[in-house]
Amino acid sequence: MSDQNITVAATKLVKVRGVEYAITDTGGSGPPVMLLHGWPDDKSLWRYQIGYLHTLGFRAISVDWIGHGESSAPADVRRYHVTQLGADTIALLDELEIERVHLIAHDYGATVSWETVANYPHRFLSYCAISVGHAVEILRDMLMGNVLHYLWLVLHGMDQASRYWYLSHGAKRFKDKFASHPDGNRILAKLTDGSDSRFWTIWERANPASDVIYRHFLREQRHKRIVVPTMGIYSRNDEWMTQGQLSRCYQYVDATWRYESIDGGHWVPLERPEEINQILGSWLARVG
Repeated sequence: MSDQNITVAATKLVKVRGVEYAITDTGGSGPPVMLLHGWPDDKSLWRYQIGYLHTLGFRAISVDWIGHGESSAPADVRRYHVTQLGADTIALLDELEIERVHLIAHDYGATVSWETVANYPHRFLSYCAISVGHAVEILRDMLMGNVLHYLWLVLHGMDQASRYWYLSHGAKRFKDKFASHPDGNRILAKLTDGSDSRFWTIWERANPASDVIYRHFLREQRHKRIVVPTMGIYSRNDEWMTQGQLSRCYQYVDATWRYESIDGGHWVPLERPEEINQILGSWLARVG
């Protein structure tokens, strides 16, 4: 990868709804694209995409979620609920004076974004979810016999137990689960250096399965649809997520739907950047 595909913009802080978000913004007058990372990453996940998108003529913006990277880390766990993070996403667009944006999200960033795009459809030109599908389909996969595959969801809800499980025996379990992550050593160092480690379990603690079930089956999200062009990208060697939870998401989309299955592990934006860039470039050319 050339240097321009790694970074083309400095980090700046943007204050919205009482917190500060660290973002990179390539600027320019091209169509805006926002990139949202997941667990346990930060905006550096997109270091091979932001420059590439900029060279295609897009205004590329990558974001550190609160509790991650250089953004604020509120002490109140409720501040990390998906509805709060969705409201922050819209507030960031307002602050950056962006009316509508192409949204690309990975892992928990995608979990947040499925709801955000459904709740604020007029703010999005398209949506691409990488690795993680609609929350209801993850629950469905668990009920269909894959519950053991998702035991980490339960483990991550127990903060201290989770860290002990991953770090015991010389962090053997961490090294096994993160073998495909190019930044695994950096994440392990961050988890063990004595600094703020809320990034490790904050997603599950703020969004327990009981809350997901309540909102998606009984309350406001039950009938929400995706009405913008949407794509899912799944990597066939994903260590964390099953394929069905993403491939079935066409059921929630009342617009163009595209699904791609490629080789690679969970962190494909870093593992297979050229292939991901090619897919994203083709997708944005089609919908933009």
